[in-house]
Amino acid sequence: MARVTFHNDDLTVDAEPGTTLSLVAFQNEAGLPFGCRAGTCGTCVLTVVEGAEGLDEPGFVEDDTLAVCGEIGPGRRLGCQIIVRDTDLAVEW
Repeated sequence: MARVTFHNDDLTVDAEPGTTLSLVAFQNEAGLPFGCRAGTCGTCVLTVVEGAEGLDEPGFVEDDTLAVCGEIGPGRRLGCQIIVRDTDLAVEW
């Protein structure tokens, strides 16, 4: 089980590994915005402030969407493309 902290909501929750971060946010009523949940709209852009080293690298779709949105930068990711692992995370948007 991982602990996920949503800084914008001052909320920390337990998350089942293998779940997308956007689903964890939705299930726990965090305010992370989302749209398509497929990595193409860019609505769920966020910054991983802790735990990025435990995440899979962004895939092509995520990289492309971040580039189109002008959101390339340290820790910038799409919540719908982050798969929670055993590493604790902290994010803000």
